[in-house]
Amino acid sequence: MKGMDKMKEVIIIILDKFADWEVSFVSLALNSKEFTLNYSIKYASVDKKTKTSIGNLKVLPDITIDDIDDNASGIVLIGAKDSWNNLDNEANNKIINIVKKFKENKKVVGSICDASRYLAINGLLNDCKHTVNDLNEIKNNKNYKNHENCIKTDINSIIDKKIVTSTGTGEIHFAMNIMKALGDIPEEKIRLFYDIYTKGFEKAYKKYNERNEKNGI
Repeated sequence: MKGMDKMKEVIIIILDKFADWEVSFVSLALNSKEFTLNYSIKYASVDKKTKTSIGNLKVLPDITIDDIDDNASGIVLIGAKDSWNNLDNEANNKIINIVKKFKENKKVVGSICDASRYLAINGLLNDCKHTVNDLNEIKNNKNYKNHENCIKTDINSIIDKKIVTSTGTGEIHFAMNIMKALGDIPEEKIRLFYDIYTKGFEKAYKKYNERNEKNGI
């Protein structure tokens, strides 16, 4: 049965001054049984000290980046004001290696806002279509060589196979694309998530129930 499948984990990496609106929708989408029965999330950071968001939300990380399990289904890097630019060399190298490993193993890698810029200037978006807040911030960086595949889109998020990127204002589409990239979340649940937060509960559930009736569910 679908609901009895083995639980899978997605690791969300946050830093101090993280953007709370960017993490809220993706964490909800993956951790709520309303949308999937088979995923849970853990928060990781460079240490286990409390991280405070731009909006003064305080989060105690579950694990450090050293504890990220290679068997996780994906990692998601959340934007953070200034923090991605100020990682020490050790933490920077660890995160780059984690991202490379997940990409090599064809696991989901997601990044939003400053985290997408971070991946770009470390040469980690050179092999996929992607978006960032502002191409001008990265186009002259020596490690970035993929201008032609930097896409500006009205929905502010791009999915290319298992790589999902977003600007800092694409949090709903970013979460939806993460769900799609994982590859095993039912399409009707992805639609339900998207419709709830773009059309409202009443319209979303009306559409959801009509689809289920049409499909004999």
